[in-house]
Amino acid sequence: MRNYLMILPIALLVTYSQLIVKWRSSAVEQLASASFLQHLIKFITDPVILSAYTAALVASFAWLYVVTKLPLTVAFPVYIGVTFAMVLLGGWFFLSETLSTTKLVAVLLIFSGIVIGVTADA
Repeated sequence: MRNYLMILPIALLVTYSQLIVKWRSSAVEQLASASFLQHLIKFITDPVILSAYTAALVASFAWLYVVTKLPLTVAFPVYIGVTFAMVLLGGWFFLSETLSTTKLVAVLLIFSGIVIGVTADA
């Protein structure tokens, strides 16, 4: 069980990265007439977006460690499922995105699958 908990910080870092990129990309949308290069420069020079990419990079290196401790066929679905749920809730809480019953049922089904997959591996 302890090894599965190692996935949580990775999912948190990736969730942070995704939410920040979505949030900050709204600022770039204000440059509607700007060229692709101007958009790219805006992203590259934004310290908040850089922190998001740094978080994703750290998560990638941490993932290398996790896959040495867990079977990939179990670790990856757990990681994706937890990240999906966290991004869904973070998008609702921080970005005011819609949270429908269908999305909540989907998260419950994903977590049910994770529980089945993890207990079947034990």
